[in-house]
Amino acid sequence: MAKNFWAKISGLEKDVLDKTGQEVNISYRQKNLKEKDRLKLREELIQEEWLSDASQGQLVIDLYEKEDNLIIESTIAGVNPGNIDITIEPDLIVIKGKREKDKDHNLREYYYQECFWGNFSRTLILPYPVKPEDVKANFKNGLLIIVLPKAKEKNTQIEIGK
Repeated sequence: MAKNFWAKISGLEKDVLDKTGQEVNISYRQKNLKEKDRLKLREELIQEEWLSDASQGQLVIDLYEKEDNLIIESTIAGVNPGNIDITIEPDLIVIKGKREKDKDHNLREYYYQECFWGNFSRTLILPYPVKPEDVKANFKNGLLIIVLPKAKEKNTQIEIGK
């Protein structure tokens, strides 16, 4: 996959890219592409190789403890709250969502395209058991805050038979 990408970008043949430890002479010729066409070709290559529908972004989070709660904060700009799904188990949380592009995004001529669009998720094993039934979430101004009340741990002792 990577060699195919570099073959398209550099214009080199796959057999040249396969040569390791050998000296290869390469001469480049300027293609007569208009700037608009060059940018479009680059965008298509990036989308084809790196941002395929199978790719998924990883959500960045802060996780900290405050009083008897675990707090998760995540900046999720540009996402409709209805496109966020949170699944909670006593020791695990899964946050999934989707950031959708505007309908006219194909008509734009990008100079930079660094924002991630599409599905994203994050699965965390929590440092303490929590009470899933008491979890509260708030999403305001692009900031997701999840408050996870810690469960009272039972002190269990196991006797080892002699």
